[in-house]
Amino acid sequence: MFVIPNATIKRVEAICRNFLWDSSSEYHRVPLVGWDRVTLPKDAGGLGIKKASIWNIAAVGKLVNWIYTKSDRLWIKWVDNVYLKGSNWHDYKPANDASWTWKSICKVKEKIKDGFIDNLWYPHQKGYTIGNGYDWLLGTHASQPWSVIVWNDWNIPKCSLNSWLIMQEGINTKAKLFAYGVCTDDRCILCETQTETSDHLFNYCDFGKQVHELIEEWIGRSIPTINELMITNRNNMKWKAMALIQTTYRYCVWTQRNRARHELCVERPVIVFERMKKMIRSQVRRKYPNRDGRSDFDAVGSLMRFLN
Repeated sequence: MFVIPNATIKRVEAICRNFLWDSSSEYHRVPLVGWDRVTLPKDAGGLGIKKASIWNIAAVGKLVNWIYTKSDRLWIKWVDNVYLKGSNWHDYKPANDASWTWKSICKVKEKIKDGFIDNLWYPHQKGYTIGNGYDWLLGTHASQPWSVIVWNDWNIPKCSLNSWLIMQEGINTKAKLFAYGVCTDDRCILCETQTETSDHLFNYCDFGKQVHELIEEWIGRSIPTINELMITNRNNMKWKAMALIQTTYRYCVWTQRNRARHELCVERPVIVFERMKKMIRSQVRRKYPNRDGRSDFDAVGSLMRFLN
């Protein structure tokens, strides 16, 4: 609840941003996704990381709320006696010779005062909290329909993060690198026939198609696309299993593409499939240990083959 100087907040956010992309507090890599998008809620397309600048305003807002509600605290009585002197807090303006901290608190009051009606915080009946103050300051953002697929609770975490990057166009495909002048051509390194974009890699690449066919042969049914998953029932096990397959498939194809680029080694599709199969089987066992044959797992239907 202390007022943190802007320079300090910027440094804190820089450390968080650099650590996210490079596991270091110093700047070494260009961020793949802008910080403003990273700090959005997950359902709005972000990672749900709190933005320090907004969080500090919300935290100082707790002091503002205490003054609004005339909380029975010694500090509030001191503020009323030294600064307010009976003034209406909602319309109060600090004097020019007031302290920096008090002026900063008053600036925060101006930013959040529209959230107070009759000196009470109106969005939540339980009163002001730093959490609901942060949400109010962050505002509303359009929900991204793909977020439920990316953050499906059946997914493997590293596959979820990889799929999030893909959805945000954050992966460095050859098309992007070629536009930056980093590589000499933009041909797909796996099939060498078309421009390597994320859409090509995961939907049209011959290498990916072969992996896809092996998966469908394994589970005995076709796999819904990401767009199809967005519009189907999201509350059953079969949907969660399909989301798990899609995110794991994208992770395995992307890691194979990176290995082909950096190690000049393209494995056969069946090897990538076996690796993916092992990851999926392990994740299903983790979600449903020792449940082979039970009715709740039977709802997955042909996906019972995961454990065979």
